[in-house]
Amino acid sequence: MNDKASSILQLPEGEPFAVGIDVPIPSPSFALQKLENFTLLFIQKGSAQVELDFRTYHLQPDCHLGMAAGLHFQCLEASPDFTVSYVTFVRDILLEITTPFNPSFFAFLNQYPMSPELSKEQLDGNRQMMEFICHIYKGREHTFRLPIFKNCMQNFLMDIYDKTKALFLHRNASNTTRQEELLERFIALVFQHSSTCREVQFYADRLCITTRYLSSIIQNLTGHSPKEHIDTRCIQEIKMQLRTTNKSMQEIAFQLNFPDQSFFSRYFKKHTGMTPAQYRLLKESKAPDSE
Repeated sequence: MNDKASSILQLPEGEPFAVGIDVPIPSPSFALQKLENFTLLFIQKGSAQVELDFRTYHLQPDCHLGMAAGLHFQCLEASPDFTVSYVTFVRDILLEITTPFNPSFFAFLNQYPMSPELSKEQLDGNRQMMEFICHIYKGREHTFRLPIFKNCMQNFLMDIYDKTKALFLHRNASNTTRQEELLERFIALVFQHSSTCREVQFYADRLCITTRYLSSIIQNLTGHSPKEHIDTRCIQEIKMQLRTTNKSMQEIAFQLNFPDQSFFSRYFKKHTGMTPAQYRLLKESKAPDSE
């Protein structure tokens, strides 16, 4: 990435967090990188196409993208006027401020890292919070600079989490609270087990409900079946293995609990339109252009 883009993802030396308002990022990059910090990206102007853990997102104004440490990030292209506001901070801060949160918080935001288009009221609230956090960031001599930042970010993340759920989930059922709880537990299980456990029955058993009830809840709340969620996450894991390791197809198939390499190849092609070998070659062929 160019210097401005890198400054968003890499913290200044000695700083546990950084904030920027209306930062232009006009140049794309094909460089794949593993994120070291947590970053919230608010799209102000223009557009971009990025991959986050090998899922493609089209960034437009009036949305935000949450990027957790440890995920793989790649900016594929950006319009000349692409402009963002951002807050980046070390993983230790995220773990500290989210300790009171339900464990499914991380799984849900990883599943839905990009918000739908926000309302003007929500955008105005985010803007005000970002300006306040930026003020904190610039006040380097303040004795309580870091604790104040942590308190603000804890409130900010809780608000974003709640708004994201409200925008993605339909709240028209009398037992919505129970259904949302099951959805969050399901998503957490998917992130933990989907690379090796791809049958819906496994997740229904863990949740102590029938596959029919699980399918009804997940389809109603997200618009996608449980199997689609499981397969999407599994494909992400396969892509990560193909892009970031030199493991053979047989090794990957064995690691991810496929019966054999042939089944593994058919599974990947069914969901991507190409074989694992074709995918690896395609991405390798683009690598020189990223330099």
